[in-house]
Amino acid sequence: MNKKITSVVLSASMLISALSSGCIAASAATEEEGAVAAEELSSAGANDYGLAEDIQQGQILQCWNWSFSNIKANMKKIAEQGFTAIQTSPVQGIKESLTGRTIQSHWWVYYQPVNFSINTSSGNPLGTKSQFKAMCDEAHKYGIKVIVDAVMNHMANKTKNDLNDNIIADLKNDSNCWYSIKVNSSKWTSRWDITHNCMDGLPDLNTGNAKVQNYAISFLKECIDAGADGFRFDGAKHIEVPNDLENASSNYWSNVLGQATSYAKSKRGITPYYYGEVLHETGGGQAIVNQYTSLMSVTANGIGNDIRNKVNQGNASGAVRTDLKYSEGSQPAPNKAVLWNESHDNYANEGSNSLNETVLKKTWAIVGTRADICGLYFARPTSMSVPIGSAGITGWADKEVREINRFKNYMVGKSESLSSSGSIAYNERGTQGVVLVNCGGTTANVDVPAKKMAPGTYTDAITGTTFTVSGGKIKGKIGSTGIAVVYNENPPVLIGDTDGDKSISIIDATSIQSHLVKLKTLSGDNLKAADVNTDNSVSVLDVTCIQCYLVGLTSKSGSCGKTA
Repeated sequence: MNKKITSVVLSASMLISALSSGCIAASAATEEEGAVAAEELSSAGANDYGLAEDIQQGQILQCWNWSFSNIKANMKKIAEQGFTAIQTSPVQGIKESLTGRTIQSHWWVYYQPVNFSINTSSGNPLGTKSQFKAMCDEAHKYGIKVIVDAVMNHMANKTKNDLNDNIIADLKNDSNCWYSIKVNSSKWTSRWDITHNCMDGLPDLNTGNAKVQNYAISFLKECIDAGADGFRFDGAKHIEVPNDLENASSNYWSNVLGQATSYAKSKRGITPYYYGEVLHETGGGQAIVNQYTSLMSVTANGIGNDIRNKVNQGNASGAVRTDLKYSEGSQPAPNKAVLWNESHDNYANEGSNSLNETVLKKTWAIVGTRADICGLYFARPTSMSVPIGSAGITGWADKEVREINRFKNYMVGKSESLSSSGSIAYNERGTQGVVLVNCGGTTANVDVPAKKMAPGTYTDAITGTTFTVSGGKIKGKIGSTGIAVVYNENPPVLIGDTDGDKSISIIDATSIQSHLVKLKTLSGDNLKAADVNTDNSVSVLDVTCIQCYLVGLTSKSGSCGKTA
């Protein structure tokens, strides 16, 4: 057992003993710690949209090529749709002006940066640094986190296998800052080749070099200062890990992320969220588990793509993928995985743009309801011919997506059970709800086995129709969208029951103490149950109320044992 947890448990036990003797003792957590935690909760309480506090437990909206001002203008809608975070396009300096350019012709320019600074040029339709900061400020008003797409592996070329003239001179003119400029990766069985040669003609930075690392650290700090809460790392598998194979290793990730995290904690009191683009496999025999996933979450791209394809084929059993395996067999833990219904590469380069939004939303009903897995929803443009900076109101803003996201946020901490029956794919979360998808069409009468759900009557949040669970069967009717989001959103909460087991014990007091010292995070009904003295915050006083309740001092137990 963790020493801190052991200390909390022992302190709680000692306090119960003191209370039994008629002495009201102080909690294991200090008053100062409790005050800080209460202040943090009060700030989070401004979020009226039920968003997951932890990005990994929530949903990300990828605002691909949206300007900062357009993201800001849509922030309330994004919050209402239940997205915990937004993801911007890369914000670094670009190699050429994109004024008046369309997404179709020039979206890829953002993935060829020339520096490690937030772009300040007038030719960037995404906007200025001040507009980026204003967007972040607006996001935080709604409890939304901001993820920046960061390009750290390479820089821009002029044509291919050369250096763009606009790359900052301190890097461009220092040969020690480059692994390779002329040689392209071609051996996917070699980690050295993958990490030290060029991605299709893009000059590869020497990420083991201290100067390159310092530029990366400075950039992440600049973004954090401006309001960024996390980062997506483009081409992450092309940057070596500390224990890489074939003598390819460097301290890049441990140094860059370590310093960025320390800075964010000291300056803003946050731990940034990191995830890396790792497509198909890391290659060269390098395992994902305990390598990249010890540093960041990773994209389980093959799973998301396969589920989307199976949904499109009407194959419900095939759409129920419970694994997260990469092509070489390794897989991340769910709490280290990011799963999408579509990516910008799928859309722009790989033909998924031929699929309609119905397929994407059905896919989202499966990938976006997974336990512990972060969901990424790609906001399609209304057309590839629109100017860069445009923000389209497409499928991300539909009711089905909103209700799927609300369900996911509500079910944080609940287990999952994925199943299929005929054309129906479905995911039960805990004993309280299920999302069902008719992969074979739209409206459908459902009569499928209940693996986890408790008997009772439930409501489809999309149509308002009734579903029943009885005799081990889930029965009801899926509406015209082909998706049903079935649960009762606001069941009574037993105050003091912070672990959701329908009883109150010393474990519930310990859970609050662990929350206060940041060993765990309470959310949803568990967080609501922790506010035992109903002062709209969680502090050591709530711990004391539970302890009083347990030894029969009901006059000092607040609302412990009551329902709300």
